[in-house]
Amino acid sequence: MTEESAETGTWEGSSPWLFLLGTLVFVGGLLVYLYDLASGTDVLRGIAANGVGAALLIAWAAHDTLFDPDSEVATASGATGTALLLYGLYLLFAGVAITVTGLFFHDRGGLGLWYVALSLFTVVIGFFIYPTGSIIEDDEREPDGDAETTPTDRERDSD
Repeated sequence: MTEESAETGTWEGSSPWLFLLGTLVFVGGLLVYLYDLASGTDVLRGIAANGVGAALLIAWAAHDTLFDPDSEVATASGATGTALLLYGLYLLFAGVAITVTGLFFHDRGGLGLWYVALSLFTVVIGFFIYPTGSIIEDDEREPDGDAETTPTDRERDSD
């Protein structure tokens, strides 16, 4: 961490390292999972490693979203909502993959169903925490970021 970032409390120097570590652990977990499927051994270690990698990547994304000056999310709750939405999507896709491969290749398919159920919970919570007011369609913005004052398409069509 640089001297300036130590004073402000940001992760500026470690953020790229968090992304790199998360990517390596995530891909490594996926490769271990595929190896365990092919060799017929228990797939739990690959699932666990992949989950840790995903958590690191999600932490990086939440941090990057919060501290990026061009980001629409400027609050900790917005970054938390972003992280929960990403975590829910990861759980959904990983849960489906674990369940489907569990039908044919391993006995951890029940874990995939737990992933899917947990994904629904985290997406709902993330949706309520995420600041939806920060999402504005491009056609509703002026170049300086203010909302347009011209009539909407619906108002023009009704005339």
